[in-house]
Amino acid sequence: MEDQRGWVIARTETEDGLSVLRLKNIEDQFDFNAFPERLNVIWDFQEPTQAGTPSPSESEAMERFEDRICGRIEEDGESILCMVFTEPGYREYVFYSRSTDDFLSALNTIPQERQPYPIEIQHETDQGFGFYQSYAQGLRGAP
Repeated sequence: MEDQRGWVIARTETEDGLSVLRLKNIEDQFDFNAFPERLNVIWDFQEPTQAGTPSPSESEAMERFEDRICGRIEEDGESILCMVFTEPGYREYVFYSRSTDDFLSALNTIPQERQPYPIEIQHETDQGFGFYQSYAQGLRGAP
C-alpha cells in the first residue's frame, strides 16, 4: 500500500549551509500511540560537496535507500517515515515504529548497495510522537 500523505518542506540557509526539513502530513485520526518507538537513521555524507550537500551519486543512493525502506515498511504497516532532515554533512530519517525489532528486521531485508549503507541508528521511545509534534506545530501550526 503506497503512502499518499503529502509533505511540508522547510528550508533554512545559514553560514553553515542549507538545511531542509521534510515533514509528512499526518491525518488527525492517525493512531500515534500505536507507534511509540522512534528510530533516527543518520546517513553521514561520504562524498559531500563544498557546500556540505551530498554529491549527485550519493543523493541517488539515499533516494534508493529511502524508496527501499519505505516500500518495505509500508508493506507491513509496522513503521512510518515522518521526517527527513538534510543538514550540512548528513541526512537524518525519522521513523516511528510499533516495534524496534520489527523495524530493524525490515531494514536488514532491503536490498543493499555495493558498499554497506553508511548509517547510524538511534532509538528512543516517544509515545505520542512528541518529537514529530514539536516540528509539526512550528511548521504548520498542527495540534
